[in-house]
Amino acid sequence: MSFNLPDHFLSDIAATIGFGFAAIFLVVAGYKIFDWLTPKLPFDELLKNGNIALAIVVGSFILGICHVMAKVVAAIVGA
Repeated sequence: MSFNLPDHFLSDIAATIGFGFAAIFLVVAGYKIFDWLTPKLPFDELLKNGNIALAIVVGSFILGICHVMAKVVAAIVGA
C-alpha cells in the first residue's frame, strides 16, 4: 500500500502549524490587550466567581478574534 502525497504536502503542514501557533499567540495577546484596556472589569476574578454572563462575553470576544484571524490567514494563503 503506497500513499501518493502532493509535493507541497510538507510545506502545507508546516504552514498550518506555523499559522496555528501565530493564531493562538494573537488570541491570547488580544485577550490580554482587551483586559488591559478595561481595567475596571476584573475579568479573572469574575470568571473564577462563576459569572456566566461575563464568560459568554469573553467567549464571544475570543470567537471574534478567531474569526478575524481565519480571514487573515485565508487572505494570505489565497483561499
